[in-house]
Amino acid sequence: MPTTAPPVDAEPPECPVCLSPFDAASVVPRVLPCGHSLCGSCIAALPPASAAAGASSLRCPLCSQCVPYARALGPSSLPKNLALLTLLPSPSHALSAATLVTAPLPHPHPLHAAHSRLLSRFRHAVLPESASPLGSEPSPVHLAFGSLGSDLGAPWFCARGRPVSLLPIETQPVPPTKQEAEFYRPSHATRVLAAVDALSDATKEELAGLIASSARLARMVSRLYGVWMSPHAPPLWMVSERHPRTVSQLLEEEIINREETVVRAGFLVMEACEVIMGLHSEGLVLGCLGLDCFCLDRFGHCMLDLNQALALCRGVQAGASSNSVRAFIAPEVAAVLGDTLRTEGRDFDGLVGCTSDIWSLGCVFVALLTRDEQLVPVAGWNSEGLYDDWEKEVVTRLDATLLGTILEPLAAVIASCLRYDPKSRPEIADVWKCIRGLLTKFGDVTLAPDDDVAAQKSFRCLLLGELSSMFVDSGAVESDDKTQLSRGADGNSSNQDHGSNDGFLNNSGNDLSGIDGPQSVGVFKSSTLLAHRDCVTGLAVGGGFLFSSSYDKTINVWSLQDFSHVHCLKGHEHKITAIVVVDNDSHSLCISGDSGSGIFVWRVDSTLKEEPLNKWYEHNDWLYRGVNCLAVSGTGYLYTGSRDKTIKAWSLEDYSLRCTMTGHKSTVSCLAVASGILYSGSWDGTIRLWWLTDHTPLSVLEDDAAGSIAPVLSISAGTNFVASSYENGYFKVWKNDVLVKSEKLQNGAVYAVKLSGKWLYTGGWDKVINIQELLDDESEVELRDVASITCDSIITSILPWDERLIVGLSNREIKVRTIALCSCIC
Repeated sequence: MPTTAPPVDAEPPECPVCLSPFDAASVVPRVLPCGHSLCGSCIAALPPASAAAGASSLRCPLCSQCVPYARALGPSSLPKNLALLTLLPSPSHALSAATLVTAPLPHPHPLHAAHSRLLSRFRHAVLPESASPLGSEPSPVHLAFGSLGSDLGAPWFCARGRPVSLLPIETQPVPPTKQEAEFYRPSHATRVLAAVDALSDATKEELAGLIASSARLARMVSRLYGVWMSPHAPPLWMVSERHPRTVSQLLEEEIINREETVVRAGFLVMEACEVIMGLHSEGLVLGCLGLDCFCLDRFGHCMLDLNQALALCRGVQAGASSNSVRAFIAPEVAAVLGDTLRTEGRDFDGLVGCTSDIWSLGCVFVALLTRDEQLVPVAGWNSEGLYDDWEKEVVTRLDATLLGTILEPLAAVIASCLRYDPKSRPEIADVWKCIRGLLTKFGDVTLAPDDDVAAQKSFRCLLLGELSSMFVDSGAVESDDKTQLSRGADGNSSNQDHGSNDGFLNNSGNDLSGIDGPQSVGVFKSSTLLAHRDCVTGLAVGGGFLFSSSYDKTINVWSLQDFSHVHCLKGHEHKITAIVVVDNDSHSLCISGDSGSGIFVWRVDSTLKEEPLNKWYEHNDWLYRGVNCLAVSGTGYLYTGSRDKTIKAWSLEDYSLRCTMTGHKSTVSCLAVASGILYSGSWDGTIRLWWLTDHTPLSVLEDDAAGSIAPVLSISAGTNFVASSYENGYFKVWKNDVLVKSEKLQNGAVYAVKLSGKWLYTGGWDKVINIQELLDDESEVELRDVASITCDSIITSILPWDERLIVGLSNREIKVRTIALCSCIC
């Protein structure tokens, strides 16, 4: 019997759960055994009907009937609702769509005559489209990272997967005319050359010069492969080889033998001299330097990362203080940057030259040899007297560091590099000869490198050039291991004076010295709360306050407006181990648990009374005494996890015990609540899921791989994801109860993990906060390293809040870092 076609104006049938219109491709109606039809994605998202039924059943959301379902086969195991598919309206544009499919593709657009001339100059600087070094589309104003998507032949000879960095070049889009858009599609080379052609003449000269110089200075500077553009959108990217290991990372290595450490630093200093001499021989002056501008190749030789140096220059040009960017800028260069008229007119001939780089290089020497980057000046001086005082301090530290080593005479040479008067500084070739003579005990000056600097009549300054002046108003300029704050960013939130708050707040301004990860993003500004007299054990936000608990048996209350200390809650007789905050319509409650099984409830309002609103003890059995973790739900329950292997549910109305959940084989160490489910982690290495509605068990998450079983220390849950950290340094990510990522992140225990949107924060015994981005494209889940922040002590708790990262440490401090994360690095 023929099927009657639906009326033209009839609404298409839709899934009763997600309300998405059914179609024959992505939202296919599947028939459940009860007779109701749902789309495949909704069926896959339905939880098991009960723990007894296991994963081979589900409950129909329409009739609540428990029906069998083979989860291993997925929704495709259920039949399609063919009758419903026949009711789907035919697309009115089917004919036109078929016509578009069969239409021939537009022809490649021929090169314009002007572009042909450019091609002859940039022939070996235009990377093919197949290089595809970006896995995603980052922000078009920041330094990005990726790897080559294909093998490159002559003249690059690079293998697929080689790490690269990409520096954006500010261009004006050149849209094709309407006639061209209809009949032609521009080729990759055409689009790249059009973008290059849109640059100013000075920028093109600088770009071509840098690419040529990097080829001539192989093994001294990272090679600039050329320029590349995404097929989807601008900007133009300058692609450079990248060596992930930076010189600044050497400062974190433990000193085993002082003499060997000094000698190693001496060789790096000598190689840095060779790098700068090579640049000067090419007529290029940097203008500023930083430790992260230097990287180490696979043989451990020192090289200059040109893209990183340009990113540093952009941070300085954008108006960021040298403190935030950790840039070493000679006094005369700082004076030129401060003269707006001179900078805009590019009138700096004779004021910036090779001696400026010698001063910056001297600062690099000081940081490497003393292993103290903070000793190097990061701000200007108001008088030469202050400068002289700093210079004397540097000489004293150098003398103490080099005393008794073969480089002891080098202290005086480095001090001469830091003289205020540029004319009093030595030639860089003389510094190189001195270091080489001390290290090799061989004074044959005939082996000195050719000094081509004297032949150069003019120099280009990278800091004052065209490429460094791009994106100066973009808010943040990002580099490999440091993050720069630009003039447009808000710098007031962490720079207020709170000297009247009993000394609890210690502002460190734009403290970036601890940010040392492979890929840093955003802006980091740090404040330190001198919080407790013992280890910080928990952090919570609610009622307009920040609460911190500690082993010192107290809870400190902080204002969220300026992080000033407001109150101290006392009453616990044992170490406080956990803290949570419940926000109600009328008031908030702060709930804390201690190692003596005590549970205290504090009312949070303007009065902040000394006495708790209520307190009770979980049980008095000394063998299992102690509350390890707390969690609250929107259903009016407080959950406690204890050493007795149970989770207890307490009513927040009368504080009575309503339910005890059992199943773990060891101490319950952490709890989390999300999407109607309670997650409990235990020292037995498992994570158990419980329904919040009736507190019945739902499922168990565990990794059966050999050697992967370790105590669970922290859990953080989101809508579809659960992140957990372990005592053996691993962290794992579960999606819809399926393990999708397991990675050893640190060498020691990871005490804290926090999943906030797509950002994952972890920290622990290694004193490093790792920030990663969770990328979910339906078929695969990836974690992209974003940044790592080195702290002064073991990290015990992490709390992201309102673009701030609040971190509790074992050294009694709380770090408040202002962060503005963005997806800008591949």
